[in-house]
Amino acid sequence: MSRKHLFARVCEEQIIGVVREDDAVLAEHVAVAYAHNGINIVEVTLTTPDAFDLIARLAKRFGDQIVIAAGTVRSSNDAATARRAANENDMLSVAGAASPTEIITAWEAGCDIVKLYPAQFLGGPDFIRTIRGPIRDVPMLAGGPVPLDMIEPYLDAGCVAVNLGPSLAVPDLVRSGDWDEIGRRAILATSIIQSRRETAEETTYVH
Repeated sequence: MSRKHLFARVCEEQIIGVVREDDAVLAEHVAVAYAHNGINIVEVTLTTPDAFDLIARLAKRFGDQIVIAAGTVRSSNDAATARRAANENDMLSVAGAASPTEIITAWEAGCDIVKLYPAQFLGGPDFIRTIRGPIRDVPMLAGGPVPLDMIEPYLDAGCVAVNLGPSLAVPDLVRSGDWDEIGRRAILATSIIQSRRETAEETTYVH
């Protein structure tokens, strides 16, 4: 899949389910719960044990059904290994930033999307809405802890998508193995996006 198509997929899905666990088995359960319940872009952070193996297994198991992303990539070697694990020939680049200067630096370095992290502690949707005044041409993603009830405010502020991690894979639910509840939360999140999409279609419909 080309970078252009990957970018379009992110803008369409608007949710990236983040897998960041301290146990490889639990991480796989979380990823599968996401994929089975409508989260079609799954980010496996490289802080997860055996992350590259997990990326490879997910890519083989789900094929083109979901997009597999590698998160917390901090070196070119990590990026290259992630590319091989996901069998990707062309990859989308998402760079983290926490200030207007960092946003511009990341964008000028060639990234496709800038992730504002941790968005909540930077000022939330109001911060993003403000910096999008002078920085209108940079696609932005809200990263960090994004509660489910903040999905719409971040999108309304101008983000192309949001990262959802602990708000889906709540630590207590992961520890107890309540994959059904994690799946229910994933469905709830995707239903918010679907509702927004339907409302937009109704608004633009011309009689």
